Amino acid sequence: MEGRDKSRQFSMYVTRARREYGISMRQLCEGLCTSQELSLLESGKRLSNKLLQDAIVERLGIGAEDYELFLGAAEYRRWEERQRILHCITWEETERAEKLLEEYHTGCGKGTAAIGKRPERQFYLSMLALIRRRGGASREELGLLFEEAVRLTVPALEHKPLSRLTLSIKELNLILEAEQYRREGARLSRYGEVLTYIEGAALDGRGLAKIYPKAVFFLCRERLATAGGEPPSLPEMTELLRLCNRAVDILCNNFRMYFLWELLDMRGRLLEQMTGCHLRRGKQKQAEALRTALRENAEMKTVLERLYAEFQVPRETFEYCYLYVMHGVSCMNDVIRIRRQMLGITPGALCDGICDVKTLRRLERRETMPQRAIVERLFLRLGLSGEFTRTELVTDDPEARRLMENLRKQINGQQWDAAEDILHLLKTRVSMDIPGNRQALLRRAVLLHWKKGELENDSYCGLMREILEITLPFEAVLKAGEKYLTYAEQTCVLSMMQGMDRAGKEFRICMERFEDMYRSVFDNGLLEAFAGLYELIMNFVASEWGNMGEYDRSDQYSVIIASGCLRFRRLGALTDSLYNRCWNHAQRRRKGIPIGSPLNEKQELHACMVLSRMNNHKKDELFFKKEAAQSDRDD
Repeated sequence: MEGRDKSRQFSMYVTRARREYGISMRQLCEGLCTSQELSLLESGKRLSNKLLQDAIVERLGIGAEDYELFLGAAEYRRWEERQRILHCITWEETERAEKLLEEYHTGCGKGTAAIGKRPERQFYLSMLALIRRRGGASREELGLLFEEAVRLTVPALEHKPLSRLTLSIKELNLILEAEQYRREGARLSRYGEVLTYIEGAALDGRGLAKIYPKAVFFLCRERLATAGGEPPSLPEMTELLRLCNRAVDILCNNFRMYFLWELLDMRGRLLEQMTGCHLRRGKQKQAEALRTALRENAEMKTVLERLYAEFQVPRETFEYCYLYVMHGVSCMNDVIRIRRQMLGITPGALCDGICDVKTLRRLERRETMPQRAIVERLFLRLGLSGEFTRTELVTDDPEARRLMENLRKQINGQQWDAAEDILHLLKTRVSMDIPGNRQALLRRAVLLHWKKGELENDSYCGLMREILEITLPFEAVLKAGEKYLTYAEQTCVLSMMQGMDRAGKEFRICMERFEDMYRSVFDNGLLEAFAGLYELIMNFVASEWGNMGEYDRSDQYSVIIASGCLRFRRLGALTDSLYNRCWNHAQRRRKGIPIGSPLNEKQELHACMVLSRMNNHKKDELFFKKEAAQSDRDD
């Protein structure tokens, strides 16, 4: 498995993205760090503090959620501390969140003068404001907290127009929050300025979903509040409706629900007022078109309200912890220890020609963090990339990353021919000599051939196993014990399982190994940081346990996923988790198995149909419509 790897691709990617967007080093690091520190990051000579690195890449519009991040033990402990704070706020455990935040703040040191501490201080103030808001703090107190948080990294906020600044999503969020608590009152012009900045920023789809809907909601809310009791004019309402429509579309296209309920509520009010305007003017045709949109809007809003109430989640987006969650984080020290044991490699064999055994022992006990070059070589010998901050593809090409995002969309939309075209193009833009790249793209190619009916299940599984074994023997997956698999390896195993004999021993073992891997994620309150992969894999596991008649086991995962989707404002996996639960309920009813908590199956299928429509999954919407019709016939 050991071989030459390009382990500075992320650093080079930052440089290329900065130059592509015409951002100078001075602009990028203003308020965050010195130009020298940014230069060291871009050259790959230094691993920055993660909060600082995230702030830098976010200012470039890089906010992908499919990153795998490998941190040294000390930095990983800080990440765990932040994650526990975020988890407690998200789950409304306010008192515990406040206690953990103060412990974190003490550990950081309370000085704020050093420029490198600014992202830490900003995180602290940002979380403190959320906690105090839940505790009923005054507008003045919240305004002071948010204002200080913004000025830490955006000192020129009131001296320059936003168009002349380079801002991250977190900074834009804090600007919005500070504005709504401004002592003199919020400025509609400021909300408009933020919205204009976002529209001109080079944000990816998920990044846009995290901030654009909030900016639209704040602007619409302020505009309606400043109307002096009189509704805005019809042209003004038409423009506000356009913004709401675009914000909802951005959320649904990216499977997110940040401020979705608020936007649906706002859109409903606008549609009602505009319908009344048209009726007063005798424009029946326009009024009827708006009534149709109003009914569809009300249907979506009602479904969300019912689900939020059932799972006891606030329907309002009451926090923004999703902006601070670092996804896919692992401790380098633990990864080396776990991977070595998985592969059955002795300490001496792993260290040979790299470092001494004593160094490895200390590393695996989290007692040291050796030079980057040593860790890179250990990673390569363990079948891992030497890139410590990476997405599925190891590349410095911004266009390749955009193509990969588009490839996922085409596959999710079952647009096989378009997906194949993108795949061919990607193979010309990234190095196929890098094992991880070869694994990621070959898996997609084989999957496409199988989906198009060009491969039998046995051949498909055999090819997927070969692709997995570019970096990891399948036998290491089946073996009991602690596991570390990359995102690509996990999806390879999942792809294999989709073509396996469900009655086979290997299939059941894979199910159990995934359960073992993700049990600790849930138990340790880290679900937010692994939500995407957890939803993908455990929805499949839940469905298959249901097919095997283990309905309670299946429901356990479906409820975790549905609750998590609502809590974290994620839309994509919600439909499948609700359908799994509904299907299990129907099977119990048909087989005469006692039912603990009855479900209204028609209502559940209707919710699945509406959510599929929101996700633009027309085939799924049709499927649930047929299921609902079958349920009526069964009655």
